[in-house]
Amino acid sequence: MDWVTYFERNRARRMDIPWERGIAVEPHLREPLIRSLQRYQVGEQGDAMHLKAPAVATGDPAYAAAIALFVQEEQEHARLLARLLQGMGARLLRRHWSDTSFTLLRRLAGLRVELVVLMVAEMIAKRYYRALYEGTDDPVLKTTFAQILRDEFGHVAFHCDYLQRDFAALPAPARTIVQLTWRLIFRAACLVVIYDHRSVLWAVRVAPGAFWRDCGQIFDEVVARIFGAPAAIEEPLAIKAE
Repeated sequence: MDWVTYFERNRARRMDIPWERGIAVEPHLREPLIRSLQRYQVGEQGDAMHLKAPAVATGDPAYAAAIALFVQEEQEHARLLARLLQGMGARLLRRHWSDTSFTLLRRLAGLRVELVVLMVAEMIAKRYYRALYEGTDDPVLKTTFAQILRDEFGHVAFHCDYLQRDFAALPAPARTIVQLTWRLIFRAACLVVIYDHRSVLWAVRVAPGAFWRDCGQIFDEVVARIFGAPAAIEEPLAIKAE
């Protein structure tokens, strides 16, 4: 898969968000959504230098270029979320404990560990943004969440593609240990997200048990791609611009 071409095409095909209409978020959703997006926005705004440098060190210029484009797309998400918050009259956070903890965990080792930890956030983000997309009728919010969700599907497939090739060199016992350890980290992260964003999940009518189950299904699909068949880009079926 030519990921540089993919990211360049995705950058040229952004959804038309109707910012001129303003944001009329449902009253029951407003405060939980603001608190939740403030925390997510903090996590999206880093420059990911700790990801770029190891990507360059692989000696694969195409992969390094694709990582740079991926980082740009993540930064675009931060800008979109910031604009949503500003449109709802909310302030931006400078930091949040969950992002600080996640960043420290990512930087414990090299590129492989960083990607595995990053993928935890990407997989959970697929379910999170789907919940927000389905939980509001506001055109600005809905289209923004649709765009970010569409991007997240590509991000997961991109990282699956690299990790599948990277893990293929490991012996079978090591691959099994990776899967078990990764599942434990992923499930711990799911619990943190469910607790930290419980208000917005209830506001969009997603029960904690359903979020937990759906995230587990996403994880199982990713593990099957990395340790089984080659990764492919998926499109979220019911996602469209409003």
